[in-house]
Amino acid sequence: MSNLKSMTLAAAALGILAAAPIQAQFVSDKPAVAVTTVAELLKNGKQDQEASLEGFIVEQVKRKKYVFADETGRIIAEIPDKVFQGQRVDPKTKIRIEGELELEYAEKETIDVYRLTVLPAAP
Repeated sequence: MSNLKSMTLAAAALGILAAAPIQAQFVSDKPAVAVTTVAELLKNGKQDQEASLEGFIVEQVKRKKYVFADETGRIIAEIPDKVFQGQRVDPKTKIRIEGELELEYAEKETIDVYRLTVLPAAP
């Protein structure tokens, strides 16, 4: 009888532990930071300022560096592979990028991207 209690207790504990890492996660289609333009960001942006931009990746410069453009200008976007999350992006794909502005690079201002969202095609 004691063995049956031990097995029941072990099964209950295992069930609780197995369910523990499961958590619901809400993913919004709205940016956490208000969308701005490249020109506005370059003119008024501060070091490490969070920014959200909508536009297009028009060129790959290096392995993780791309030229991002909107109707107001261009900026270098550093986008790690994991941020793409398997999404296919070409120069005609409108996207939203969210990241932090880096002004300390000797080359050019850069946005370090931590989120990339493919936007629906315009009708």
